[in-house]
Amino acid sequence: MRTLILALLVSAICCSLLVTREYTEYLKKTVSWEVVDYEDNVFRGWTTEDAKNFLGAVPMMSGMNLPYFEPTTPAPAALSWLGANCIHDVRNQGNCGSCWAFGLAGMLADRCCLSGTDQGWLSPQELVSCDKKSSGCSGGWPEVALQYVSEKKGLVPEACYPYKGINAVCPTKCADGKEWTASHVCACKEPKRCRGIEAMKGCLASGPIEVTFGVCNSFFSYKTGVYKCDCGGSYAGLHAVTAVGFGSDPECHWVVRNSWGASWGDKGYFKMACNQCGMDGTYEQGNVFCEKVV
Repeated sequence: MRTLILALLVSAICCSLLVTREYTEYLKKTVSWEVVDYEDNVFRGWTTEDAKNFLGAVPMMSGMNLPYFEPTTPAPAALSWLGANCIHDVRNQGNCGSCWAFGLAGMLADRCCLSGTDQGWLSPQELVSCDKKSSGCSGGWPEVALQYVSEKKGLVPEACYPYKGINAVCPTKCADGKEWTASHVCACKEPKRCRGIEAMKGCLASGPIEVTFGVCNSFFSYKTGVYKCDCGGSYAGLHAVTAVGFGSDPECHWVVRNSWGASWGDKGYFKMACNQCGMDGTYEQGNVFCEKVV
């Protein structure tokens, strides 16, 4: 009963501010993962409404109907692409709901490098500005963005169209002077969906994938450990990120690159327990990847 009362009190305290000292101390006493100190929380001062506007994966149906990946071999106990030179650095989407664009651009750039051609970071800003079926900084959906990438035969590199973090007009020429259409690289071949734990492990066997999950307010206070959905009734929205591996110690979990900068979480990464927050495919059109990138 005392725990329930405390949870209700904390919920009331946190209804306007996303992070408070009281909420931080409450989480430290109740969750299994490590909570960042209040003073070090990059979301200190944000309101819950700020958070809702910041999360950019929107609940919509695209009608693209990608085929599902079907695993054919058992997955190992653990796999991580973090040791590969092809996994690009952690970026920061800024105050723009462009996570859907970062998750897809990151997945495509990593897989392009793994296929033999490292083009560096590809441009999430192209998706924000040019994918007219999505809503730029107001959000988008991975499968819809993947359709854009497939039609355009990839994305342009960052040097062609650097990230602005705003809704800008789609350019017709590159910032580095190169021709816009010809600058598209890393064409997506065989786009597919991933749904279910074993299928996701199979998808990750060939490289990173983009995944979508429901964000609890507690997620903004994550530091390290295997995160679980400790919502306490406070649900902020949907978020798209790039999964780069999985493990089983101390339990089944995903290894994920976020787009909130390297000062958040575990140097910009986090671990999410399996069967948590819908990441295993509840938002099935949000778990996508290109099985081949050329």
